[in-house]
Amino acid sequence: MDKIELSKHIKQGDTFYTPFTDPNGMGATLSLSSWAKCWLPEFLWIALIIHGQGRKRGFENLYHIIEELQNSEIAVPQLSKVFNLSEDKQKMFWRIVTKYVKKDILAPLTVVVTPDINTVYYNHFFDFSMNIDDSISMLLEIVKECNRFHDELTTDICFIVDWFYVLNGRLHISADLDLPKALTEYYQHSHEDEVMKMFRPMIRSTFQGLCNLDCSKDFARCIWKVMGEISECNPLVIVWEEEITMDFYKIATDVMEYLAATNEDKKMETKYAVIMGLTCYIYRIYQEIVVKQLQNDISGRILFRTMLETYINLKYLMKQESEVSDIYERFKAYGSGKYKLVMAKIREGKYSLSEDSQIDKKIMELIVNEDMDEAFVNMSVGYFDKTGFRTKFQKCGEDELYEIYYEYATNFAHGIWGAIRESSMLICDNPAHAYHSVPDYHNEQNLRNVLGDSEMVMKKTFATIATYVELPDFYAV
Repeated sequence: MDKIELSKHIKQGDTFYTPFTDPNGMGATLSLSSWAKCWLPEFLWIALIIHGQGRKRGFENLYHIIEELQNSEIAVPQLSKVFNLSEDKQKMFWRIVTKYVKKDILAPLTVVVTPDINTVYYNHFFDFSMNIDDSISMLLEIVKECNRFHDELTTDICFIVDWFYVLNGRLHISADLDLPKALTEYYQHSHEDEVMKMFRPMIRSTFQGLCNLDCSKDFARCIWKVMGEISECNPLVIVWEEEITMDFYKIATDVMEYLAATNEDKKMETKYAVIMGLTCYIYRIYQEIVVKQLQNDISGRILFRTMLETYINLKYLMKQESEVSDIYERFKAYGSGKYKLVMAKIREGKYSLSEDSQIDKKIMELIVNEDMDEAFVNMSVGYFDKTGFRTKFQKCGEDELYEIYYEYATNFAHGIWGAIRESSMLICDNPAHAYHSVPDYHNEQNLRNVLGDSEMVMKKTFATIATYVELPDFYAV
């Protein structure tokens, strides 16, 4: 399916809906089902026949099976529906099947269709002499071969299911459509033939139209549960091994050393304290990522997000100073108020801290009262300057930083699923487990290096402060 452009999404409230999920359109009636998770278990017996007998012979025998089943008025392709037939009809169903198919071809399915799921099938096909490991391997091979809806074996299964519905009279085809040709000629061609590029989508779309209401999700879950129990997880790790250079870190360190030794004429200004305080904070975070080698870790991404926020605060303040003369004093007072709010709650006994807490009440009190007595320090529970971060990025002309880098990093800061999946879950390369996600208990998965993006923010920081403080000649902004 083609990817849907952002402009084609429909925004309602704070959610962007696709044309398929729009609650005022198709989404009101849309019911989603997964081929692998829902449909594949229903048709494993068909897959085993095609796989075991070969495509040509399998098609021929399945056609005869469908005809005889229809004559007995029990022509249904879904295993769950077969299992809901009376015991006598189930036995008749499988007697007809085994006129054309040896029992050993369908025997591997008894590994998952155990007596507690269906005794008729189990008793009819289970063979005490069969090799259980070989049967499991066979099922895994089948599941892997037709795991995706567009796989060739999957389309072959859809073709047989379509014929079930044709012969039992539930599918009527107009002569004006190309579908009759696809249904009558599909089996004659190999998947390499050019005409199959046209036939396969027709076969699959017909299947989708027929079967939307005929999937037993309970049965599918039951089969997948057993499949998961009989085989081990095979978690895959993506290892990012990227060359790390320290060149820019050394340059950035030299720049900071130069700033510490110069600009003496500004050091008593509140503006200097705020601008250089923010700059040092950004550098300190960058330094921690480099020195403590956090560049491939979750913490590296969280720290990078903080670099972004701090950089935008810095750039926003410098842009606003022409309009708000005391913007730097306000920024300091806002921060002191944030500390005061926490300190006051602790002091008044609303909460009690353990002696091991990271929070030191005396240091907080010292910071809050540093510029003025706390009696004159207001407290805000909103954004500084009542301006949200999205707006600040826009006013600073940094839309890309917000829409790409900040939005991405925020997933890690808030523990959103995308970040959890990328950093802390591994894909299980076992088709019997439906390629589910496995928690990375042993911390094997690392992440792509965040140093390049961190250096980009550091460079932006230097470029921003260059309009106020002198930078060394060796550093070209």
